[in-house]
Amino acid sequence: MQNIHSSPFQPQTAFEAPVFPKSDEDVEFVSLALQRNFVFANALSDEETSRKREMKSVVDAFEVHRVASAGTKISSRDLVGDYFYILKSGCVDYMGVDPATGSYGIVGRARRPGQSFGELCLLYDCFPPADCVSGDPRDGKKVPADGSSCVLWRMHKQTFRQIMAHRTMRRDVALRNALLRIRQFDGLDSEFIARIANALDVRTVGEGDTIYREGDPASEFFVVGGDGSTVELSGGGRPPTALGHGDAFGSSVISSPDGRRAETAVARTRSTLLVMDREHLDRTIGSLADALTLSNDRRLLKSLPLFRDSDFEDYEYELLAALIDRKELRGGTVVYEEQTMVEEPALYIVRDGLIDLICDEKPEREKVLREGDFFGEDTLTPDKNMKFGGPKGGTKYYQESIEVVSDTATVGMLTLSNIESVVLDLHRLVAPRAKSGGGRKRGLVKSRSASLEEDVNVHGLDDLNLLKLFGAGTFGRVWIVTSKGGGKTPYALKIQSKRKLLDKRQASSAKREREVMAKLDHPFVCHLVGTFQDAASIYMVMSLIQGGELLNLIQGGGAYGGLPEIATKFYSAGILEGLTYMHRRHIVYRDLKPENVLLDSDGYPVIVDFGFCECLPSSSIGLIGGIPRTNPPPLPFSVVTDKTYTFCGTPLYLAPEIILSRGHDRGVDYWALGCLLYEMLFSRTPFFTDRVTDQKSLFKNIVRGKWNVPNDKLTDAGMDILRGMLTKRPADRLGCLAGGYRDVKQHLFFRQVNFTKLVKRQIKAPWRPEIVDPLDISHFESFVDRDDKGMKDMEPLTEDEQLVFRDF
Repeated sequence: MQNIHSSPFQPQTAFEAPVFPKSDEDVEFVSLALQRNFVFANALSDEETSRKREMKSVVDAFEVHRVASAGTKISSRDLVGDYFYILKSGCVDYMGVDPATGSYGIVGRARRPGQSFGELCLLYDCFPPADCVSGDPRDGKKVPADGSSCVLWRMHKQTFRQIMAHRTMRRDVALRNALLRIRQFDGLDSEFIARIANALDVRTVGEGDTIYREGDPASEFFVVGGDGSTVELSGGGRPPTALGHGDAFGSSVISSPDGRRAETAVARTRSTLLVMDREHLDRTIGSLADALTLSNDRRLLKSLPLFRDSDFEDYEYELLAALIDRKELRGGTVVYEEQTMVEEPALYIVRDGLIDLICDEKPEREKVLREGDFFGEDTLTPDKNMKFGGPKGGTKYYQESIEVVSDTATVGMLTLSNIESVVLDLHRLVAPRAKSGGGRKRGLVKSRSASLEEDVNVHGLDDLNLLKLFGAGTFGRVWIVTSKGGGKTPYALKIQSKRKLLDKRQASSAKREREVMAKLDHPFVCHLVGTFQDAASIYMVMSLIQGGELLNLIQGGGAYGGLPEIATKFYSAGILEGLTYMHRRHIVYRDLKPENVLLDSDGYPVIVDFGFCECLPSSSIGLIGGIPRTNPPPLPFSVVTDKTYTFCGTPLYLAPEIILSRGHDRGVDYWALGCLLYEMLFSRTPFFTDRVTDQKSLFKNIVRGKWNVPNDKLTDAGMDILRGMLTKRPADRLGCLAGGYRDVKQHLFFRQVNFTKLVKRQIKAPWRPEIVDPLDISHFESFVDRDDKGMKDMEPLTEDEQLVFRDF
């Protein structure tokens, strides 16, 4: 199945869902019809008490659509659909080509009130599978009373997308505001608050039910859920307290997991509660103490002038904080002495204990350092010759003496070498570059890890030799090229038609692809070498990967035909490393499939095609801050930006949260990796079975999480990692728990994989493609007989249309 996508979608914070008047009978009719449709039945929450409230905004947004005469076309298979319909009365004929006879005619019919069609149009931009035409009203089970041919309820796709996005965003804000009021979470940054909010479980309690009693063992904490839910706390020597939507209670378990309840909690109405036990909390964020430390370290690094004045991005602060090592020091230990040569430049953060800072030259600087204080930042700067101290050869001297004065002390230590491993160029600490806003400048530039034979300078198509066509898609072509300036290194040149991109509303995706690729430099990710454009097309010059698609191996392209488990581990481990590299930079890939993983000349996997990538804002830096929040101001509705709502991908690999329009993040890549891992093992995808005949059936299987293995040859570790990745709920999915990508890398399935050697390309690949020369593309489909007419004679762009590509 080919890629599918909706137009780029942004939730509107000021959106007001339309309300069309309905009788009680109409409300009940539309509600029942929606509950029978998989999109709506699954798109709303699972708790019964909230379902009706959430359904109301959806039901209110349906409007009546009357079709006056029989034979009127309601939707066309030649036009992208905009509406979802429910038949109220009359009849609708589905017109198309009968595969048996090859003739155009009726291929289906809606004649029972409550039948629906067009649900896929709500999810993404697609053409209906048939023309929908009003039929003879007498053919329906119910004849319209007003003389119309048929009467329908309908909802526009933009309305549906906005309602679903608002539902998710409002829920996220309400839960995060509730969690921010929990004393034990003071200091946690928004990444951890978001994880906890997403992982809360739902529980429904009846009116008068006792949730827990004073003296009971404490094991869970709670947040009051939907509107109308009320809980009363009593006992513990305090007057009764009424709690409503968004209030948290029972939080003593967070700091005292073995404690007892100090009050009694009773539901005063039928209520929805969001609940989490301490064990689940640990699975979600890890140790609370470690999460608080990491949150504080991130904020501290951002506050230090040395770092604050740099051009570091949020993901770099996150990586730096994760590299702060813990060091135990005994009383009397001298960490370093004033005016001695700097041997190991490092920033130190005091975790506990007392440490003296002594400065003979500037006595006013002397003080006792306690928890949260820091020292050593001066050692990270270069000398007058712009050389850094320690192994870097610079002449740097300590400006103070540091001695432990308590019995013991603990410090966090961030070394210069660890800083360099993240920021790559240490001079960014002292000479921050102006942020470019998205990537390299036009023309060809040398990649840090690409092995280029020569520097080239290309300003347009005339500077390149187009040698062989070896790829063709919806928007353009891919050629093997070399530089006319005498260069011998072949590259891949991706040419995309501006007109086609605009007509398909994918110009922003092409620009985003360039911006994303300009940030990536990893051995298992395709390298962007440079870009340029002319009046008709945009051009991307990339490294050439000659070994063909991973799909060829899976389907038995001369090697296996379904891969042995050891080979599956090799390829999936390489793909995981590439995805992890992107995720650390807040990039969600969203189009993982075997066609988008190529094999290089050594047989290593390389991820390509970044048109569906999305750069998410950091959810861990700066949204909430770190000040203790006794009475925190509520988060504004617009603050939740750590999910994206644009529908895109390939149907076979879509995660449930994409199909259900719930908003998604990097978790969709772990789901797709699970699908791909399954496909490598069994040469088929997990949700496409013999009974699946169309996309709707496929989507039903995905949102229900229905899959099984076709044989008993899979190891227990293989089955376990599949279960972990193909978990419907993103918060419980392998890769989305406290350990993140480490949970995947450390899974028993990958026990035989040395990831350090893998990234250094020191492992022999299971299969190495035979490549006879630098232009050999024999491992790809042949395009010898295809021409390039699709790129020519297209309608020229207007000035305003050209502005869309101005930064390419």
